[in-house]
Amino acid sequence: MKTVKKLKAALYVLAAGLGVLAVSANAEEVYKWVDSNGVTHYGDEQRVASQNGASKVDVKAPKVGTVDTVYVPQRETIRPSNATSNNNIKVTIVSPANGQEIRANDGVVTVSSSINPMPSGNYSTKVFIDGSLFGSANNSPSVRLEGVPRGEHMITTKVQVQGGKIFTSNSVKVTVLRVSVH
Repeated sequence: MKTVKKLKAALYVLAAGLGVLAVSANAEEVYKWVDSNGVTHYGDEQRVASQNGASKVDVKAPKVGTVDTVYVPQRETIRPSNATSNNNIKVTIVSPANGQEIRANDGVVTVSSSINPMPSGNYSTKVFIDGSLFGSANNSPSVRLEGVPRGEHMITTKVQVQGGKIFTSNSVKVTVLRVSVH
């Protein structure tokens, strides 16, 4: 009795495996056709492809474990050291002002900070809206943000200097006004 149950279980596993093989083998056949409206379609059903006069598309399986592109990081603009210390930097948001209403129908808002003294070497300015990173710039106290949603927001700026130290600005509360389209 146990042998029969084991045999049935093995047959179910074998049948499932063959089903997966059949589906994956069929999934490699892709057909392309253009309908009467000039729209290009792709599909893997041979019956539908035959009805529409489709041609077979050669689909190559991806290579596993290889990378076809080479990543080359962009170089930062190197600023000359001005011999100031990166130990005590004060960051203040100067624009937009606290409580300001900003008309930004396109969702573009520029946040400008005062950094005093300016850091020696390279630095990064990051802008956080409602606690989430929204944009950044290298070696600039101003950051242009795109896609800022309408409504009331808290904006904070953080400046990271060489060596990893981070200096945080005051937070400003602004209201972004955007046209709503219904």
